[in-house]
Amino acid sequence: MRTAEIREGYLSFFESKGHLRLPSFSLIPENDPSLLFTSAGMAPLKPYFLGARPIFGGKEWRRVTTCQKCLRVGDIENVGRTGRHNTFFEMLGNFSFGDYFKREAILWAWEFLTEHLKLEPDRLWVTVYEDDDEAYALWRDLVGVPEEQIGRFGEEENYWPGGAITHGPNGPSGPCSEIFYDRGPAFGTPDETGPNTGSGDRFVEIWNLVFTQYDRQGPIPGPGILKPLPQKNIDTGMGLYRVAAILQGVEDFYRTDTFYPILERVALLSGRPYLGQESVSHRVIADHVRAVVAALSDGVTFSNTGRGYVIRRLLRRALRHGYLLGLAEPFLHRLAPVVAELLGDFYPEMRENLAAVERQVRLEEERFLETLEGGLKRLDALLSGLRPGEVLPGGEAFRLYDTYGFPLDLTVEIAAERGFGVDTEGFKRALEAQQERSRAAMAFEREIFKRSAQVLEELYAEKGATEFLGYGTLEAEAQVLALLAGDESLGEAGPGTEVQVVLDRTPFYAEGGGQIGDFGLLEWPGGRARVETTHRTEQGIFLHRARVEEGVLRVGERVRAVVDPKRRDTERNHTATHLLHAALRAVLGPHVRQAGSLVAPDRLRFDFTHPEALTGEELERIELLVNRWILADFPVTWRYLPLEEARKEGAMALFGEKYGEVVRVVRVEGSPLEGLESKELCGGTHVRRTGEIGAFLIRGEEAVSAGVRRIEAVTGEGAIRFARGALSRLKALTERLEVGEAAIEERLEKLLAELRAKEKEVEGLKARLVQAALGGGGGLALEEKGGLRWAALKLPGLDLAALRQAADDLVGRGADVALVLSGGQAVLKLSKRAQEKGLEAGSLFRALAERAGGRGGGKGALAQGGGLDPERARLVLPELLP
Repeated sequence: MRTAEIREGYLSFFESKGHLRLPSFSLIPENDPSLLFTSAGMAPLKPYFLGARPIFGGKEWRRVTTCQKCLRVGDIENVGRTGRHNTFFEMLGNFSFGDYFKREAILWAWEFLTEHLKLEPDRLWVTVYEDDDEAYALWRDLVGVPEEQIGRFGEEENYWPGGAITHGPNGPSGPCSEIFYDRGPAFGTPDETGPNTGSGDRFVEIWNLVFTQYDRQGPIPGPGILKPLPQKNIDTGMGLYRVAAILQGVEDFYRTDTFYPILERVALLSGRPYLGQESVSHRVIADHVRAVVAALSDGVTFSNTGRGYVIRRLLRRALRHGYLLGLAEPFLHRLAPVVAELLGDFYPEMRENLAAVERQVRLEEERFLETLEGGLKRLDALLSGLRPGEVLPGGEAFRLYDTYGFPLDLTVEIAAERGFGVDTEGFKRALEAQQERSRAAMAFEREIFKRSAQVLEELYAEKGATEFLGYGTLEAEAQVLALLAGDESLGEAGPGTEVQVVLDRTPFYAEGGGQIGDFGLLEWPGGRARVETTHRTEQGIFLHRARVEEGVLRVGERVRAVVDPKRRDTERNHTATHLLHAALRAVLGPHVRQAGSLVAPDRLRFDFTHPEALTGEELERIELLVNRWILADFPVTWRYLPLEEARKEGAMALFGEKYGEVVRVVRVEGSPLEGLESKELCGGTHVRRTGEIGAFLIRGEEAVSAGVRRIEAVTGEGAIRFARGALSRLKALTERLEVGEAAIEERLEKLLAELRAKEKEVEGLKARLVQAALGGGGGLALEEKGGLRWAALKLPGLDLAALRQAADDLVGRGADVALVLSGGQAVLKLSKRAQEKGLEAGSLFRALAERAGGRGGGKGALAQGGGLDPERARLVLPELLP
């Protein structure tokens, strides 16, 4: 059964059980800062598990089914090495929000597996939480699973979140029931307890049913209290690729119909056949290119932070494995159409965005291959600084991996060729330390979310959303509704305490649409708290992160909320961002789309889609258009419209924003002669007229990733300060060069020409140094053995690059085997004739090192290393020739 048939069969089955089929949500989570990517089928539905009404298409649906694309990188080092780990995968799920519970979930799972997929019942094993007698009885008495095929396990294996009862976090939780498929003795030998034990991959977990029925409360760590939830939920997930491997009769998902064509293409490009589990590089490439294509199709762009960094890391990891297969040129972009063909029927965005994805991947590949070259240079410098017999420190190897994407195995291979070892244990320690920091940060974010979620849900149910007043004022009277600190809800907060303050109404803008959250003060009789930033929950509750500076802030207190006046600078930059967007489209074309933004008091940053760097003329035109708009002092207006009506009017959406059925449309009029108008969906704050912006200057333009550019700009007083600083630097430069402004370019060109001439002289001196070391340009006396001419020379004072040049020169003068040594380093070069006689540089150098000391290696015509005894090497070399 093909993967697409399994997917469709599952969704149709649960539709027949009254579920609403929803399309897959984006890999980019909407309004969920706790996640970089959608990592589970339930993640986009989290609000409904916490009590929000599940309204879809204007109707309430308590039963939902999805095939959700997911991306996880927590076990990235295991990808390719096992048949269980993916980065990008598809999770089939059926969900109940306070509707059906254990009985239906268990019966339907069994019905689908045995009656629709025709899996043999005697091959299905089940596990339940050790205290969940209800689920155990349903499996045994209602379904008829033999007791010997039902396992009971503790909270680490069969409770969600794992270990929550003892270790937390607080919040919604519940027991799990997992279904395993027994693949038979060929895949391992279990002990008498069945799944979760034994060796090999005999038992494959294919389905997990989570019964969310408790609210875990109490100290952490410690024995928590499980209070029944008023709304019991079902969250299930079936692993599509694992089931596909079983039904298609292959050893793992890499041989299934959505993976194997990619592996075949990798084998074709590299000339290396796919050999199953031992072909780790093939597997890594196939897995990672799927993840990269899926993420880019959903709007992720390569970057140095956040999700863009994760996707860049996956691409670079795939490229490194391509390098190990001999693929030294960009090749991943050639796999993107294969991915789109395999998955595009169900995820049409992969086909629709294929051209843009291919272009981004190609450009990113080219950039990384340049970076890889930089890593090689860095490694060369590190190894050149080692003495014979020394080991490259693990920390340095890890920095090569983390900074240049250099794999450890490649570092070990190159170091061995030079005669050095690598501290691999030190590398592992550095890697584990980084992973632990990452895990700790993620665990902290999840814990804070779950602990505070219940308090905020109760507050929303009682008081509703926070009333936002910030479009019309920077000051307002308000009442404190709640004080949150970590997992605690406080009654009061004294000096020095950092808390999240919830007010009934606020002038503070919450971070969103690229605009930073407002900061300022909360004041009350005898006290003051400084607001550092403002955020907002999905329900619309504003959280003011504040530190109490004076007095005691109490729940129920009436406060004066005062936004810092710098908000006006933020408003200038936000409106200027809209003008910049329109000007870019006017100058560059309608393909320009926003790909990210930052609006702060001191600057604006705007990322946009465009395949190449902007010319000076284009930047000048864009800047001029925006300033003409400002000088014309056009009005800035906004109104609320139904989302569909706003789209019909041509309003553009802002990157990363989630919109309700009614949206705010911000419009800036423009000159009909310029053909300019700005109309965008935006909840941010803006000036009333464009003239308030004052001035607009572009500080810089650069690439963010393949196909995405970035402009940074300043407005108002910031633009004036920037212009004054530039003029001051220009004046200082003219004084240092002792020329007027009109002649500065001519003077710089002259200095650069002189520098290039000096560099050429240096290169010539290096070449003459090598010639001198080899005895000038005359003939060179070569020795001969077995029809091969050879030379072994000690040339003091040469670095590694010069040694390579000397070896090349010796071969060019007729040597078939050239060995040159200097300062503990050695280079061996073979002619084509020597190779045709069966010599291989790496093998010959290692044999030489065994007899003359030192270490090293290489391949083909070139080898290098260190620690050779020059005199001994010269005596031994002819003995090793045929």
